[in-house]
Amino acid sequence: MYNLECSVNGKLRNHDVELVTAYFMAEQKKNEAFYFKIEGDGHDRFSRCFWADATSRRAYGFYGDVVFDTTFNTNGYDLTFAPMLGVNNHGQTIVLALAFLSKETTESFVWMFEEFKKAMPGGEPKTIITDQDAAMAIAISIAFPTTFHRLCIWHITSKFSVKLPRDAYKEYWREFQKAIWDTDNKDEFDAKWNTVVTKAGLTDHPWLSSMFDLRESWVPAYARHFFAAGMSSSQRAEGSHGFFKQYISRRNSLMDFIIRFERALSHQREKELVADHVDAFEVAQCLLPMPMNKQMATLYTRTMFQKFEQELIQSTYNMFPRAQNRGCL
Repeated sequence: MYNLECSVNGKLRNHDVELVTAYFMAEQKKNEAFYFKIEGDGHDRFSRCFWADATSRRAYGFYGDVVFDTTFNTNGYDLTFAPMLGVNNHGQTIVLALAFLSKETTESFVWMFEEFKKAMPGGEPKTIITDQDAAMAIAISIAFPTTFHRLCIWHITSKFSVKLPRDAYKEYWREFQKAIWDTDNKDEFDAKWNTVVTKAGLTDHPWLSSMFDLRESWVPAYARHFFAAGMSSSQRAEGSHGFFKQYISRRNSLMDFIIRFERALSHQREKELVADHVDAFEVAQCLLPMPMNKQMATLYTRTMFQKFEQELIQSTYNMFPRAQNRGCL
């Protein structure tokens, strides 16, 4: 089976981009809300592509306030796979858009974000959470000038054990944690941070100084006034990668990767539909067997169903304006 897979992939390798283009065009023909863009590098070589289906575009209209963006390599061409993720009303991770990039440069990320803006209704996200990628940070400032760019706090705090001297980390890490997590305002954080840095004799430490300069982008006390759906790190995106990697591998060709990813995506969306069904049709469980509680649970269920129905109709109108004008909806 392994030899057969290698043989098939070898035959398809020179036609992979053609197959992907044909697949995207077929999807667009089935549903005009399917959006995609493929570009080459000027030498008849694949450079980058972006796509978002109707379900993802509709979801952005509801849950596009906060976007997680991260990258990883998972196919036989060493292309960078860049999924843009969000969080729905059930707290589940959802896919908003997808891209393949041949290079992780500022220009490539700007292109991806510009395509994202073209595809998505409702304008720019309020918050975007990423790790400390310099090229992506510049691209976000260019493409999303009004969006709050929040750095993943987990990626930063996990570097303390590497960046600090061993003895200083062992002795003062708890105090750094208290300064980061147990402060309610900016002045309190600044005071606690400066105190622990002075006690540890790290006032001239270059990495700590750079993190303090960036505190508005990752410290909770500085970011409380920006909506982030309760998230302060991109670990949700890392967990999503773990889920999708059950279906895909570095040996996959471009077309094979997309087919496998769509299969994983359908399984993820099935869980979302189950959660929608529970909210819309199942009566909430009451802790106390009181008539008033049961009445409120029934009213809540009925209200959630009506809200779900109205949002579905409105989103369909938004995604298919031409059909609305022709009286098809």
